[in-house]
Amino acid sequence: MRGHVQGMHAIVSRRSASPEHIQMKESSMKIFLYAISLFCVVTGCCTILYTSETRHFVKRFFNEVNRKILSVFEAAMGVLLLVSAAASQQPWFIRLIGLLAVIEGALIFLLPKSLYDELVKWYVDSASDQTYRLFGIISLILGSAMLSWVL
Repeated sequence: MRGHVQGMHAIVSRRSASPEHIQMKESSMKIFLYAISLFCVVTGCCTILYTSETRHFVKRFFNEVNRKILSVFEAAMGVLLLVSAAASQQPWFIRLIGLLAVIEGALIFLLPKSLYDELVKWYVDSASDQTYRLFGIISLILGSAMLSWVL
């Protein structure tokens, strides 16, 4: 019986989080936040500087990607942001962005196809260049803020 208890203690102690494991987890969360923030900065810059090319890319993207896959991807990115927010200096802001991403993923999934297509059509065809540039500025600011808070 005593050997069984010692064996169980060894299993439990292996499963407990060591400082190295916690540090590695925090490091991977920071890498994820770096990647997301750099993606936002690059996307914002491209949208501001190359508006018509970005519009054509987005149009092709929305025409080729299934909206159900897009919604799952959006929700998954939101959950990852929620989980990795602790690695930031401003976790409330990262959690807010993550929550908004989860809500956006759910809306994309639950919206009727006709309404989804109408929104995509507006964004791709009807939105002005100034609107695209505004979205680019917002993306650039959010990415820069996230990047500065991870450092």
